[in-house]
Amino acid sequence: MRRILVVGAGVVLTTLAAGLIVRQASIAPFIVAALVAVLVLVLRPAWSIYLTLIFAFAALPTAIPTEFEVGGSSIRVHEPFLVLAFVYSLVRFQASRRANLLAMAFAAFVAVGLLIAFASQNPVSKIIFDARPVAECAAVIFIAVRLYGTEIARRCVVVFTWILWFSALIVFAGATLGVSVGGRTEEADLANPDAVSGAATRLLTSATFPALAVLCAITALVVAGKLRLRSSWVLGAPALVIVVLSFSRNSILALGVAVLFAALMSRTVSSTTRAVGIGLTTVAVFGLLVVMNPILAGLPGGAFINTQVASYASRVIDGLNSNVQASDISVQFRVSEDGWLLHGLSTSPVFGHGFGFAYKPSAGRSSFTLDYAPYYAHNFYLWAAVKSGLLGGLLMLISIVDPLWRALRRPSFSTIAIASALTGMLGSSFVAPVALSATSSVLFGLLVGALIAATEQSKTSADKPLDRARLDENPVVAGRPSRGLPTVPKSAR
Repeated sequence: MRRILVVGAGVVLTTLAAGLIVRQASIAPFIVAALVAVLVLVLRPAWSIYLTLIFAFAALPTAIPTEFEVGGSSIRVHEPFLVLAFVYSLVRFQASRRANLLAMAFAAFVAVGLLIAFASQNPVSKIIFDARPVAECAAVIFIAVRLYGTEIARRCVVVFTWILWFSALIVFAGATLGVSVGGRTEEADLANPDAVSGAATRLLTSATFPALAVLCAITALVVAGKLRLRSSWVLGAPALVIVVLSFSRNSILALGVAVLFAALMSRTVSSTTRAVGIGLTTVAVFGLLVVMNPILAGLPGGAFINTQVASYASRVIDGLNSNVQASDISVQFRVSEDGWLLHGLSTSPVFGHGFGFAYKPSAGRSSFTLDYAPYYAHNFYLWAAVKSGLLGGLLMLISIVDPLWRALRRPSFSTIAIASALTGMLGSSFVAPVALSATSSVLFGLLVGALIAATEQSKTSADKPLDRARLDENPVVAGRPSRGLPTVPKSAR
């Protein structure tokens, strides 16, 4: 019967697409995508979850579109599948009362911002712009608290592993072969990223934050003594390539916060020793690459390595210097944002101004500085307080702090990995808001929801997740992806 449905749906979709392309080409992709999404939900509902991860996190060449215009608004490819995944998880799976309450606390933060926005009659288009990423966060939290520990969750880890390897290859091709990659591509030069200075190519893609979260989790597990570094290459190797080629100072901040939190969770001298050892080893390897510059220059690929090392030292390492930051345009732009945000918060501290509120005037000439910069901010916490007030900000923090506190009290393999990745993203969100990005908002919600569920299970079963998937006994991150993947029951497809 399913084969008949697939064939019939294929015929209908092909006919419909042909007709729409002729008559209304602008909405043809949306209609076809919507019908495909519905077909997926009917035949293989679990696929909506995997497709959400793929389209949200994979780095893709610019030739492959990741969004399309419908009636003047852009629809990202992962969003229809996210809606289906949300509906499927709510209907098919259940969560504990505590997990639902914490998920609703984050949703309440979004609701407060929306209510104040409409009460203040803020522009609808700007309300959507502000609320869209955090609403996706809330939806993913509801999904994650229900799916954690299931066979679908295990398969998601395997899918995520392939996403990282594919993305690493695409990013590496962009850095070496000049392949045009979706996201931001610029010179790894603080002074003028738009110039042609001979610096390395900096690539920021949809895979950057997910890769950084993986590195935070792996490093934390190594610091806590739960994982050997050499056994983490399956996820660690592609994640390292993606993060290094992003040439971002945020990665240093995120990894530092993750390591500190992991050491705090372990509360042992050995964990502190391992953290210091990792830091010293990293510095030693980087220093060795710098010293070997003349030798590498004469070897195949040596010039490329020297360029990456020099650019990383210039943009990332030297960029942490306070004197450099004093003249760094991007840093000063963020400092200016914070001043405007604090002023906006002072005028309405309790309830905020709602989504779609312009906390600063338009300036500059680019479309971003004119149309979006007055609403967007790099400091996620001040942004949240201005939009939904201290009331909404408190609701959001409850949903995050509660599972972090439980993870701190009952550390386990799962909670150390997830909590450290989340704290890394929280640290980065002071200067690069993970929850406000077009796709990393999915990552933020995934980490919050997974930690809520992991701390629920670790409390009731002493770190033995539900028998449906014993992730702690055979963690995928600690070795190769299983060749014989678990079979998902028909009822969960």
